[in-house]
Amino acid sequence: MRALPPPDLLRPGQAPPAPSKSSLTSFLNRLQPTPETVVLLLAVFIGSSTGMGIVTFHYLIHLIHTLMLEDVMGIISPAGPWTLACIPALGGAVVGLMRWHRPDFGPGISALIAATQGRRELLPLRPVPKMVAASVSLGTGASLGPEGPSVEIGANLGMLLGVQGSQ
Repeated sequence: MRALPPPDLLRPGQAPPAPSKSSLTSFLNRLQPTPETVVLLLAVFIGSSTGMGIVTFHYLIHLIHTLMLEDVMGIISPAGPWTLACIPALGGAVVGLMRWHRPDFGPGISALIAATQGRRELLPLRPVPKMVAASVSLGTGASLGPEGPSVEIGANLGMLLGVQGSQ
């Protein structure tokens, strides 16, 4: 009976095995897409993902707004018109509890821009808690608009894809 060398050791003159590639990488290597095509496909993917995230964000705002101003106000409104001020206070309390439970919601837009330019280390991204907190805030009557959080949703999704692509 002949002894076999361990499978992880190479014999003299033997080349190391090629690193395993994902099926997507193998598929793209066979297609040989131009860099412009790859950028276009990534832009379509990021734009579509951002659009779906923003639609979800607007749906959450509408859902919370309906829940608070129709359902909760219907219950507490017999106490008087002053109870309308309780809805934004309740929203602020919910967002405050979210911030207390998890103080770091991830980087803002300026930090994301600095990270893309290489001037700052990228902090962990947390787009979902940010989106929920902004939805609660706007749905309960905050005097802000949905544009800023919408931009952050897109920036976070783009950065998530960029971080995953560089690893």
